[in-house]
Amino acid sequence: MNACNVVQEKLSAYLDGELTQQEGQKVDVHLRDCDRCRSVFEDFRRLRADIKDLEYPEPSEAEWSNVMAGFTFKATRGLGWLLWAGGAVVLVIYGIYAFATDPAVKAFERVAVLAIILGVVLVFLTVLAERLKSYGHDKYKDVEK
Repeated sequence: MNACNVVQEKLSAYLDGELTQQEGQKVDVHLRDCDRCRSVFEDFRRLRADIKDLEYPEPSEAEWSNVMAGFTFKATRGLGWLLWAGGAVVLVIYGIYAFATDPAVKAFERVAVLAIILGVVLVFLTVLAERLKSYGHDKYKDVEK
């Protein structure tokens, strides 16, 4: 690797003051003697100065609210939940089928697992029904932080 390549790889660290004293001196000497590397260094320094002067305004609370309430955000979030729930349902159904058709599983075990699954499904459905029933009457549903 020639000296120019070595120096150009170190220019960022040189500008940040991250080189050892010895490495920094080598870069200094090379930049004094090499017009091409000095030109690259000056371009790099100007670019850094231009980037440093850019302003990145922080979005206001209203702008964040608009993004979070936007259709794209809601649709993406809804699609994500739908895919997750659909995948979970498919895996559960397949697991139940595999368990029910496995000849190594005893009848008592099948009944016990079926009772647990039905219990979880019933609890889930009752909670879901309660939530859906109270959703229209929830006085806090539109309250934001």
